[in-house]
Amino acid sequence: MHTESHFIFTAYLNKMVKVFLAIIFFSTFSACGEKHVPDEVKNSLFKKEPLAQDMRWESNKGLFKVYYTLNKIKKTSYFDEKGNWVETETEIANEKLPQAIINVLNYQYFEYQLEDVELIETFDKQVLYEVDLRNGDKKCDILFDGSGKMLRKKLRYTN
Repeated sequence: MHTESHFIFTAYLNKMVKVFLAIIFFSTFSACGEKHVPDEVKNSLFKKEPLAQDMRWESNKGLFKVYYTLNKIKKTSYFDEKGNWVETETEIANEKLPQAIINVLNYQYFEYQLEDVELIETFDKQVLYEVDLRNGDKKCDILFDGSGKMLRKKLRYTN
């Protein structure tokens, strides 16, 4: 017999799988000029971020990625071909990481240097954090939830 917490956990895992698939899918974009971006997509960006500046678009299989600045802050948003917003990544200062994530980094990744931190907001109202770390020729990208739970870890060598 399944408990209510089992069903909540299963629903949470299903959401996380969707987010992971979207992130993997987004990692293979090609540059496209703004003229190749459907009006629905551009309109959705301006509805969400009317003050966006310095936009640069990329596309991959009907998904659109736009790099832009908003109040001097670098952001990246993703939209499907119908203009539905999927997620936005915002560069944040290291100090804005939740303490739970800082604790994990200090305990498990103390030999790495923190290079970049992004706050990720998703269509299903999740707030996640992507942390880029480096130790010599090793680069580590880690995705956390706000409680410090590691959701994904990618390790690669830069040689």
